[in-house]
Amino acid sequence: MAKSRRRKSVGTVAIPFMVTFLIALIALGGTGYYFYQKLTNKQRELIPIVSATASISDADINEILFVLDPNDKETQQPAVMLLRFDPVRKQEFCLGIPLTLQLDHEGKQESVGTCFTNHGINTLKNDLSKLLDQKIDRYMQFDSTGFQKMMAMLNNVSFPVTIRDKGIRPSEVSVELEGSQFETLLTSKKYSTERERNSVIGMSCAQLIRQIEGERIAANLDNYFSTLINSVKTDINVMDFSQHRHAISYVFEHGNGVSRGVTLDFSNSDDNALILEPAFVESLKYTFSQKSDDES
Repeated sequence: MAKSRRRKSVGTVAIPFMVTFLIALIALGGTGYYFYQKLTNKQRELIPIVSATASISDADINEILFVLDPNDKETQQPAVMLLRFDPVRKQEFCLGIPLTLQLDHEGKQESVGTCFTNHGINTLKNDLSKLLDQKIDRYMQFDSTGFQKMMAMLNNVSFPVTIRDKGIRPSEVSVELEGSQFETLLTSKKYSTERERNSVIGMSCAQLIRQIEGERIAANLDNYFSTLINSVKTDINVMDFSQHRHAISYVFEHGNGVSRGVTLDFSNSDDNALILEPAFVESLKYTFSQKSDDES
């Protein structure tokens, strides 16, 4: 197969799977924590052990739909994002999804925002999966309270601001945003277009993952688990965690990777609805299949 030109990546060193793992623990409750303890205890007992690299496969790649549904409906709006975690290539992708993007729901055209409001996150996950021709494995839905708990755990994020809204003002250089400010950045109605907000969602969340202090979080995992348990709506279950714990273990031990923000390619219809460009679906598959720069 001829080599294709590699797309320019956005990102530097990150801690792959960390966010997914922590939130999965939240969703799994005490049983998931039990598995985690068993896993880590076993790792301590079996030193040295054979590298987990050989056992990691494409089956450990996961795509998770994230929706931040803020409590303040008057000044804020949902933020939707698809995260793809790939321990095989040691990379992750953050794909912002505009609320005005059109998708097919039972033979009728609906926007992402309407689909989420009228039918819920599980239906949105299924409809987006068909639109993007991607297998979206699971979903996680935050309200403002749950999001603030997660941000308190992950710490602040540095990112440029292009709008003026509650607690934030425009800055061409990156500024440090605490949890409520970051929520405003993601969910504000002050953007001139949904296209602009979509780009901010993908790029800023990729930046958040790049800035995670993995060792600090791992050292305080018990406290974070107790604080964040039951703070999200999700379809992640104990079996999911059990099936992918070898990959999670590997990423904890070898946590270098690349976090990239990806922007959708779409056009505007007459009523300002966003229509996904057909060629983007194939280009997205190409992007997801590429090796990280570290593997070049």
